[in-house]
Amino acid sequence: MSNNSKISEEIIYKIWEEKRFNNSLTTAEGLSIEIIDPGVRNTDEAGPDYHHARIRIGNITFTGDIEIDNLHSDWKAHGHHLNQRYNKVILHAVLSNDSSYPFVVTSSGRKVPTLELEKFLTSSIKENLPKDLTNIKDENNIKMPCRDLNLKIEKKEKVNFIKNLGLLRFRRKCEKNVERLKELILLDQLKLKEPVVYHDFHQKINSHEFTRQDFESAIYWQQLFYEQVFEALGYSKNKDIMLKVSRAVEIKFLKSIENISAEKLESIYLQISGLMPEVIDIPDEVTSHYMRKCLDDWTEVKSKYDSQMFNKNDWHFFKLRPQNFPTVRLAAGARFAERLIKKDQFNRLLKIFQDNNDTPKIVTRLRNELVIKGDGYWADHFNFNKPTKTKLNYFVGIGRADEIIINIILPIFSVYFEINDKKDLSQKVLELFLNFYQKESNHLVDQVNDVLGFKDEKFRSVYYQGMIDLFRNYCIKQKCLECEIGKKVFN
Repeated sequence: MSNNSKISEEIIYKIWEEKRFNNSLTTAEGLSIEIIDPGVRNTDEAGPDYHHARIRIGNITFTGDIEIDNLHSDWKAHGHHLNQRYNKVILHAVLSNDSSYPFVVTSSGRKVPTLELEKFLTSSIKENLPKDLTNIKDENNIKMPCRDLNLKIEKKEKVNFIKNLGLLRFRRKCEKNVERLKELILLDQLKLKEPVVYHDFHQKINSHEFTRQDFESAIYWQQLFYEQVFEALGYSKNKDIMLKVSRAVEIKFLKSIENISAEKLESIYLQISGLMPEVIDIPDEVTSHYMRKCLDDWTEVKSKYDSQMFNKNDWHFFKLRPQNFPTVRLAAGARFAERLIKKDQFNRLLKIFQDNNDTPKIVTRLRNELVIKGDGYWADHFNFNKPTKTKLNYFVGIGRADEIIINIILPIFSVYFEINDKKDLSQKVLELFLNFYQKESNHLVDQVNDVLGFKDEKFRSVYYQGMIDLFRNYCIKQKCLECEIGKKVFN
């Protein structure tokens, strides 16, 4: 296996989680490593791959985050050295160390030791990596140790457990919203821009006393909503870079632009993202005209922009369906941002909760706010000079709209009403979460639903979220004896 050959990080995750090592581990500097707890896989947000890991390096036990990469150089290539989210990383585990350095450095200036996994893999494990990759990619290979065995447990008990997991997952999203709001408030007060290179930033958040008045400014809530929608529009492959774009191209900056439109926003995002090619490279006149218009729009505003620029290499196109290409996702983001800025969408959503008590009516109106029909250049192109065979009818369909409602809108407005002491409205949001039925499921939830012997529970959001939490935090971690279902099956 070549030191420079890149493989799916899913395989490296598998090696890490299952501790598939031949010998005792050591850092690149020769210190012994003991993995006490590999941590919890981070599937909900940008940042390190694992949280809450416990490892012993030498004679010292550390608790914190783990970052997994193919290469040592990926730390800088992916911008982790500038991103404060990586300041709690305690170990950088890589397949191959392509650097002479035995460590990486966080934005706070702290050295993080490197573990080169390839040195500790047996030849049989290396030979089995292609097979493992096939298994990981096989969507039917959903492993649940209690398959068939859990059917002897009463359905009511399983449903209640899954419901509780769904509620816990919802509460965790709310807590993350509060933490991000605090970051936005403090960034504004300290006049800092992201990515933050500030050693004591998180210490300042922890020591700062926030009041209800600190949360009053609408711009913080709009920015929070904007960031999370952009991240969701990136799907799994591009969610990190979409989040970075939303934090660089802040709502505050977009509001300063005159005559804002979806087309002008498209131009801004395409330029800043690094996805805009040179006009001279495009022979097609329709595309050339579109690009010249984008360049004119960007020329108008670029003097006002003083934040981060990105590179085309930051984006993933490989094995994506054309409608999920970053270019099309940014077009969707542009239309969402236009609604947020020009149509005051956050307050429109707020009024939906304030003015309606009928659950189906609330759901319909929320969906109407989020569904975005395809139009303009990107309705019939998936890349520059690459027309589609059929027009894209929707940039955001009802399935993605439901995901945004459940994972973003309801947790944000739950926090909004709690902070503003609107307990009745906060309760209304919670009731909606408990009784929301999604139009679509996904493959993972479908299979967990079947293994548990459920029927239509997968369409009810609290159960949908609970089944995701069960699989990610118990099943794949083999924490069966910490699971209420597993305790009864295996004891």
